[in-house]
Amino acid sequence: MTVGILKDNAPYSTFYHRKARGLEPELARKMTDDSVTFKAYDTRKQLESALKKRRIQIAFGSIDAFNVNQDVFDVSEPYLYEPNVLFRRSDGKKKTIKKLENKPVGMLKDGNQTYLLKNVLLKPRSFKNIKTMDKALTDGKIYAAILSDYEYSNYLKDHPEHVKAADATNDEQTEDLFVKISDPAITSSQFVAVTYKNEKLLTKINSAIVSMHDDGTLQELSQKYLGKDISLQ
Repeated sequence: MTVGILKDNAPYSTFYHRKARGLEPELARKMTDDSVTFKAYDTRKQLESALKKRRIQIAFGSIDAFNVNQDVFDVSEPYLYEPNVLFRRSDGKKKTIKKLENKPVGMLKDGNQTYLLKNVLLKPRSFKNIKTMDKALTDGKIYAAILSDYEYSNYLKDHPEHVKAADATNDEQTEDLFVKISDPAITSSQFVAVTYKNEKLLTKINSAIVSMHDDGTLQELSQKYLGKDISLQ
């Protein structure tokens, strides 16, 4: 089985010195008794192209990250449900999704939330990394931002100034705090296996995913790579 992965997409996939590591490579190896070959790509667009040209048989990722809305690809049953976090600065004036309608909201360039944001009438603005998105939020170029729960939690570990002000009486510090915007419309991203016109393979993949749900394999992989179990909705 030939599997396409992204080169630099930790903890889901990395490819260094011709070795594939991460959740997706381990998941692929556990899906089949056949040998697995990995081909690594820089962007999701290159992955899609490789699928269409049959250079790879399968890829993994959020259902929103692929062109599935145009029925180009076939997708498996979800194997992970990664929560998303919509947030603003403490001094942000737009505190609800309703008030954010038609306003620019930041997301990562390779993020999975484009369709989610558009579905609630927000305007996605892409950023290369969280640091530049954070600055845009500070400068008022975007009104809010969205990250996966994993990305959000890791960023806050490195930036405690967004969690708690060292001096609660300092307005500049309190304004720098991040505040979550809770709403039922901010759903989890469903992670799936993606194939191109290969129903036989898709059937095998779905069977493997069901088995791995039942025997705890997906829970173990989720805990190992993401630090918690997000294998169930």
